[in-house]
Amino acid sequence: MKNLCLLVVATTLVLAACDHPKDEGGGTPPATADAQKGEVVASYDGKKVTSGDILKEIERLPAPSRAYLTDPQRKRQFVENMALNDLLYTEGAKANLDKDPEIERQVTDLRKRLVVQRVMRQYQTPPEISDADVQKQYDDNPNLYSTTQVRASHILVKDEATANEILAELKEHPDKFETIAQEKSIDTTTAKKGGDLGMFGQGRMVPDFEKVAFSLKVGELSPVVKTQFGYHIIKVTERKEGERKPFDQVKEQIRASMRNKAMQDRIQGHYDQLKKDANLKIDDDALAKVTPPAPQAGAPGLPGATPMMPSGH
Repeated sequence: MKNLCLLVVATTLVLAACDHPKDEGGGTPPATADAQKGEVVASYDGKKVTSGDILKEIERLPAPSRAYLTDPQRKRQFVENMALNDLLYTEGAKANLDKDPEIERQVTDLRKRLVVQRVMRQYQTPPEISDADVQKQYDDNPNLYSTTQVRASHILVKDEATANEILAELKEHPDKFETIAQEKSIDTTTAKKGGDLGMFGQGRMVPDFEKVAFSLKVGELSPVVKTQFGYHIIKVTERKEGERKPFDQVKEQIRASMRNKAMQDRIQGHYDQLKKDANLKIDDDALAKVTPPAPQAGAPGLPGATPMMPSGH
C-alpha cells in the first residue's frame, strides 16, 4: 500500500511538471541522448536520463513538491515516472494521438495564453511613487484616509452614454434609484438589492469609486464615475463620520494605492488603444442571439459579477 501511494504521488509530480511543455508543442521527450550534461542516472529504449535532465524537471516543480523529493525512494519513483511519461507519449504518438485535432487545439490555446502572459509582463512593472506625490495625494483629498464609513448604492453600466441617460432620469426622479438599479445595473449581485453595497470604510473600493463616494453627502447623486469595471452612478444613503488618520500612518497605504492605480491605468490605456487601432466593433443585437449552453449538472458555476474589488490597501 505504501508503494502504491508513492507511485500515485510521484506520478502526480511528473504530470504537474509536464503541464509546462518544453517546446509548447507537448511532444518533446524529457530524456534524450545529449539533451543535458551530467552523469547518466537511468536508461530505457535507447535513451538516457542524466542528472541534468532530472534537475531540470525538478526545478519546474513548486517548492513543496521539490521538498517531497528529498526522500530517496520518492526521488527514484520520480525518475521512473519520467521514463514512463515518455514511453506513454511515444505509445500515443504511434497511434497518431499527437495529431488529434482536440489535442492540437489545446496546444494552440496554451501557446496563445503563454504569449499573452509574456506580453503582459511589460505592463505589470509597478511605477515608482515619490514621497512628494504621496503627500500631495493626502493633502488634496481631505475626505479620504479617515475612519469615516459610508453606506452607498450604485448603478453600474458598460457604456458612458447609457450612464448619462440614467443619471438624467434620476435627477428628475431620484426615487427610482432602486428600481433602475434592479433593471439596468450589470452588477447582478447588488442589483437585486437596489444597488446597495452596504456599509464600508476606506480602502475597500477601487480608488476612483472611493474618492467620489466619500465626498458625497447623504442622499446626493454622483456624476458618472468611470472605473475599470464600467460606469457608475453612486448614491450615499448613510454616513458615519470618523477622524482623519495621521499622514505617517497611511503613507504606505497611499503609495500602494497610487502604484496600483497607475499600473491599472497603464494596462487599461493599452487595452483601449489596441481596440481603437484594430477598429474593434461588436454587434450587440447579434451578440444577444448567442446563447451559451446550459451548464452540466454538478459543474461549478461562474462567479457573479463583483465590480467593487478590494483596491489592494
